[in-house]
Amino acid sequence: MMEYKLLGISGLILIILLLTWLKDGENMNPPLEKRVVIDVMTIFIFWAVFEFYNYSDYKLYENEVVLVINTALLFFFARMVQLIAQLNPMFQEFVSFLRKKGVRIDELDNSKKEE
Repeated sequence: MMEYKLLGISGLILIILLLTWLKDGENMNPPLEKRVVIDVMTIFIFWAVFEFYNYSDYKLYENEVVLVINTALLFFFARMVQLIAQLNPMFQEFVSFLRKKGVRIDELDNSKKEE
């Protein structure tokens, strides 16, 4: 089951790389070449930790490993959704429509924080 989650994490990292490249192009910070190395190493580290844990007979930290993988999956999914929202013209038009109607987006964020 965790293998599928790691495949999802790997796919999400690569999708985020593609979306970031689409959004920023040559202005990516760090540049594309460095970002590819960083993302591939991130994927490698996730898989190396998983394989080390998977073939180990010592399963004391199973809950922590599952928590890290689930949290990473959630984080990368949220980051992908954020990038899609930034790239999607329909979402950008919706935000500008709300601003024209007098709704301040930063006020909505502040009211959520107070709750």
